[in-house]
Amino acid sequence: MVVLSSFCCSAQSLLARVAIIILLFRQIHAAKDRPFCAPSSCGKIRNISYPFRLKGDPPGCGLPRYELDCVKNVTVFTLFSGKYHVQNINYQTYKIQLTDAGVEEDIACFIPRYFISRSNFTATGPEHYGINPIPFWNGDPVSDDPRYVEVNGRLCDSGGHVYAVLSSSGEFTMMDIKVGCHLKAATFTNNNHCNNVSYADIHECLHNGFSL
Repeated sequence: MVVLSSFCCSAQSLLARVAIIILLFRQIHAAKDRPFCAPSSCGKIRNISYPFRLKGDPPGCGLPRYELDCVKNVTVFTLFSGKYHVQNINYQTYKIQLTDAGVEEDIACFIPRYFISRSNFTATGPEHYGINPIPFWNGDPVSDDPRYVEVNGRLCDSGGHVYAVLSSSGEFTMMDIKVGCHLKAATFTNNNHCNNVSYADIHECLHNGFSL
């Protein structure tokens, strides 16, 4: 039985490696076939190139699923139906830094406009990217859990108290949700310092965004 299990694991590992090799081959082949495309720019993002493309770029430049938009001189990426401002694209580390559009567009209420959670990702989870969730809860006053950091929900017309909870993945569970609280919004942060955070820390985390 142990031998069979070991064989199955080895076979799965081999299939995974073959799939990766095929994918890389296809990407290299596609790169050779695609036309020359000069980098595009929008606002502070000055080098938009493959695999990204800017809306309006010639066909064949970049991949459609990585299309960016330029709105009022701000680079915008649509992720799971949410609009996120692009802060940076690092082609060396293959990462893009995003900020919830609501955080930057509404200076009075910096609560995220969109929902993004673990369920949006593959089995590897958001921790694969080194990011931690920040859920926002709306409900009754909370005084017995320091992880609940109250934000100024009155400016957001929330109709109650709003709390942000910054914790490492897996440290905040369903059992920690207070009675009477419901989820208002959720986003991510690259901040790994999750203990004793303040209102100002949460605000800074949201403006810095997260990287994928």
